[in-house]
Amino acid sequence: MTTKTKKGFSPNGDKKTFKGKDSMGTKLGGKPGSKPGGKKQFKPYNKNNNNNNTQKKGGDGEKKKGGDGEKKKKFGFSKEGHGAQKRKIPEDDGGLKKKMKMTAEGEEKVDWVDYKQQKKDLKSHRQQTEKKDIYDIICRAKQVWEALRRKDCTSEKKIKLVDELHRMIQGKVKQMSFAHDSVRVLQTFIQFANHEQRQEIFEDLKTDMVVLSKSKYGRHLVKKLLMHGKKELVGAVMETFKGNVRPMLRHANASAIIEYAYNDKAMLSQRLLLTEELYGNTFTLCKSPECPTLEKVVEAEPDKLLRILDEMKSSLTPMAQKEQVIKHSLVHKVFLDYFLCAPEKQRTEMIESIREAVVYMAYTHDGARVAMHCLWHGTPKDRKVIIKTMKTYMVKFATGEFGHLVLLSIFDCVDDTKLIKQTVLAELLTSLDEVIKNKYGKKVLLYLLNPRDPDHVLPEIIRLLEKGDGNTHSKKDPAVRKNELLEVVSPPLLEYLCENAVTMVTDKGQSVMVRDILLSALGDLRPAMTAVAQRASLGLIPGGDSAGQDAQLTGREERFSRILLDTVGIDRLRSWVAVNRGALVLCSLLKCVDQSVVSEVRSGMLAILPQLQKITNNKGVENLVEQLTSQ
Repeated sequence: MTTKTKKGFSPNGDKKTFKGKDSMGTKLGGKPGSKPGGKKQFKPYNKNNNNNNTQKKGGDGEKKKGGDGEKKKKFGFSKEGHGAQKRKIPEDDGGLKKKMKMTAEGEEKVDWVDYKQQKKDLKSHRQQTEKKDIYDIICRAKQVWEALRRKDCTSEKKIKLVDELHRMIQGKVKQMSFAHDSVRVLQTFIQFANHEQRQEIFEDLKTDMVVLSKSKYGRHLVKKLLMHGKKELVGAVMETFKGNVRPMLRHANASAIIEYAYNDKAMLSQRLLLTEELYGNTFTLCKSPECPTLEKVVEAEPDKLLRILDEMKSSLTPMAQKEQVIKHSLVHKVFLDYFLCAPEKQRTEMIESIREAVVYMAYTHDGARVAMHCLWHGTPKDRKVIIKTMKTYMVKFATGEFGHLVLLSIFDCVDDTKLIKQTVLAELLTSLDEVIKNKYGKKVLLYLLNPRDPDHVLPEIIRLLEKGDGNTHSKKDPAVRKNELLEVVSPPLLEYLCENAVTMVTDKGQSVMVRDILLSALGDLRPAMTAVAQRASLGLIPGGDSAGQDAQLTGREERFSRILLDTVGIDRLRSWVAVNRGALVLCSLLKCVDQSVVSEVRSGMLAILPQLQKITNNKGVENLVEQLTSQ
């Protein structure tokens, strides 16, 4: 046996060492055992050296082979002129070069007129093959259609063309309803036809209304029947939807037809017909002409409530997961009925399942009220999710007819004022100019300054907002919540008033904001009051200036009255009697708390009392004279 020789001890063990590298086998960040990292040193290219190197290599090769060496390989083209040259056409070629060029151009050029004509013929042949029976009818109908839809077509000519078109399409309506070209002919025919002709079209398509509503082109035909048909025809069209509303709502094309029919054409009974399918089978069995709504059915049979709610939840919850369906106002109405009738447990479960979809409902009448119920009765987590989904859309909510009500309910019930500051108020104050000039945005700001003020909020809206008072999850005192929000809103509003005092004071809509900002805002009011007083010092415009009446501030007149008097001056105040509102402001100054202002104004007005007594047909001046003479 051979004995194995022992290896000598090495400090690196059995690992190989590489010359010129560190202990890890790396250099300049390279991998262990790899080539050194980093860029190689740049070496300029030297043509002479390169040739010398190739010659040396070639010589070595020749020596190794032991002969004179092999000849170098010649290439077909060479820059130096060696090797085979490219064959050129001689100059005296008899016009061959010119002929070749013309031939090449002829091959590349395409006759587009012939090409388009070939395409047109191919399309015509294909249509003729597919529509063997009605191809000629469609061609003639399109010619009549072109003449019928012209603006210069007279009424008498339209009647003749409609009759001619009616004769053409009789018995062919169903075949023409699904093609993109022939369906346009039918749409124009329905637009200009009489009631009997429209009724005949409906009878031909009665069994295919649902299929047409789902068709890309046929849905426009159904919409034209709803748009131009009489009440009897519209009702008959909606009757064909019965039993198919739920699948139609989930279809992209048909859902638009249902929405148009529900919003623009349906009466109360027809709306109940379209929505009853979403309430479930139990509701359908229990409803009657005397009890057509969910509320009346529950009053008549309270024991059926939970079963009806379970069926409604099973049909509504999947719809909330699909953005295209949850946007329809018909679905919002069913959701609202659910929240109005559901007990606390079922209501909480529904809020949790739809809280991320509430943002898609807040732009309709019923959808906004659904969102308000979710905010009132939702947990703090539900409210947080709802508000965060509304992020980046706060200005749209504030300027919307129904969306601004959702913001008012947030200000009323959400205790997390920090969340409101970061999400709601941050966006509104960033776009303050847009919000303050909008009819509904102004109401949102006024609500922050003075919640539920009957001067700015309608009584029915106040009653609606009161339904959210005393809910389970709102613990904070309303006064504390109001002050915390007011502290955030006041500085930007005061700054905006200082910069835009002239515009706001002279604008009839925004002048209301001036009064409420100066009455309710927190902080230093003197700069804003001075800006308003400076506008008043420029004079009042009879019949076109809103500055006068809104300049009287009953809450803080002891401060504003002095600023107004010092800025305007008693001489300028005397000229205000020419304007009815200016005289009313002087009456207010005579009633203010600051007696020094009262005495100065009184002495200034008494100096022109004889002139005031001569002015007639001015209510403001009459009140002013009465106050001056009564004391």
